[in-house]
Amino acid sequence: MPRSIEVSAPSDTIDCILEQTASVNGVVSLSRQKDASLLPQGDVLTIQATDEATRSLLAILTNLDATVKGTVSLSEPTSLLSSDYQKVIDKESNETIWDDMAFLLRRDTNVSSNYLALMTLAGAITAAGLWSDTLHLIIGSMIIAPAFEPLLRMPLGLITRAKELVPSGLFSTGAGYLALALGAALSASILNLWEPGAKHGLAEQQWVEYWSTLTFPGVLISCFGAIAGPIIVSAQRSVMTVGVMITLALIPSMGIVGLGLAMGDVALAGQGAVRWLVDAVLVTVMSALVFGLKKRFLHHRLHALS
Repeated sequence: MPRSIEVSAPSDTIDCILEQTASVNGVVSLSRQKDASLLPQGDVLTIQATDEATRSLLAILTNLDATVKGTVSLSEPTSLLSSDYQKVIDKESNETIWDDMAFLLRRDTNVSSNYLALMTLAGAITAAGLWSDTLHLIIGSMIIAPAFEPLLRMPLGLITRAKELVPSGLFSTGAGYLALALGAALSASILNLWEPGAKHGLAEQQWVEYWSTLTFPGVLISCFGAIAGPIIVSAQRSVMTVGVMITLALIPSMGIVGLGLAMGDVALAGQGAVRWLVDAVLVTVMSALVFGLKKRFLHHRLHALS
């Protein structure tokens, strides 16, 4: 979709940007406000551009160190009308740019009190669902947890060469899933005090067995979900990743890890860990494949602004 790009930078940097944007096809409008920026001191340049032109413009801004000498802000207008470019605008898809994807993933999964609280609560709920063999509780925990996006940060960082996304993605994934396992362990411990005899035969319950066992149909479904996830994020539909989580075993398998450890069943915890690892690897590999194909055929800029 079209983008609005606002650049605040010194006047000489804005001059260089304007000089190079003259050759970019798809720039719908340009607006410059002299001495309008107080921090950083300089001018404000506003560009309305088509999606394809936006990629070229961001490459120019990167080469001119616009984010070093100033600031760059991107937004998506509700609508953009231009007689010269309307046909192009009307045909554009919801394919987003690397910078938007990276910002979306950082916003949803940077380690914060909200992120950790949601992961912990999701673990507690999934443990309760596994304990009582109640499917809708487990699905509810998948909807609550922002557990898919942190895994995407690593392959996105590798493909776009935005190296910061790799360690931050590892940290978010580790912290988030640790919180989920602790939440599951706490919930299981409380339930065990309430129903001390219920833990016997826990490993044989339908949903515990399903999400702690590797089967070809289960892995195949996870593979499809792992492919769908990065495509959804590429379309800036992060809220729809909850549908992807229902196809994956990431939440319940890590819940089984916490549940097994709380009950002293190391074998069950190990089975859950293996199931989680398989899905995590599938998400990482398939996301790298999807982003790699998008870079090859849709995106031409090597570096994300980070």
